[in-house]
Amino acid sequence: MNNNPISKIKTDITQQLSQTNTNKIDNDASLKDVAQEFESLFVYQMLKSARKAKLSESLFSNQGSETYESLLDQEYAKTLSKNHNFGIAEALLRQFGGKD
Repeated sequence: MNNNPISKIKTDITQQLSQTNTNKIDNDASLKDVAQEFESLFVYQMLKSARKAKLSESLFSNQGSETYESLLDQEYAKTLSKNHNFGIAEALLRQFGGKD
């Protein structure tokens, strides 16, 4: 039986180093996902502000329709940021990715 605490630390360090290499590979993909999600959030805030700036209430406006419109705006924002280039995600990738 090997009850040496140093050997346990050595195996833990080896496992952590191998996990760190895997995390570096996934880092670029996760940064891209986070940048895309931030762009989606930005577009959602624009849509939310545009909807709030309306001049009059609709005939059937209530709390339920406001909730539905908010959820619909979130889905619109995800679709818009995924299919159209606003440049926000690219700027974030350039800023935090360290690549040109």
